[in-house]
Amino acid sequence: MIDQIRAIDNKRLTKRLGVLPDELIDLVKENIQIVLDLE
Repeated sequence: MIDQIRAIDNKRLTKRLGVLPDELIDLVKENIQIVLDLE
């Protein structure tokens, strides 16, 4: 849920689970900007 963004400790990021397609990465970035009211 994009409206529940929170910080996590980098130590918890221990292994890569997969790769997101570029289109999905762009969509996620776009939605984060909307939720955080960034332009």
